[in-house]
Amino acid sequence: MLPKTITPTELRKNLYGIVHEVTSKGHRYLITPSEGDSVVLCSRNDYNALVAERDLLRDLREAEVDIAAGRTFTIAEVRKELASKRTRKGPKRRAR
Repeated sequence: MLPKTITPTELRKNLYGIVHEVTSKGHRYLITPSEGDSVVLCSRNDYNALVAERDLLRDLREAEVDIAAGRTFTIAEVRKELASKRTRKGPKRRAR
């Protein structure tokens, strides 16, 4: 969904209504002052999703660099490491 473009003055005039649209309907707003950079107003869920996606993309880029540099593990090495971590933690206890 493309954000709706508004000015800071329009935002001030209808702040509560705009916040309600953002939180309840998932709308996004691009707030464009006459000078300087624009600002995007979105819900916390949208923001968290954007941050998570950015982090995932960064991790993928790092993984591609690791693969290209030969920093990889075989499935046998991974299974061995996971098994040793389970052994160090001890058996799982059941909740009572």
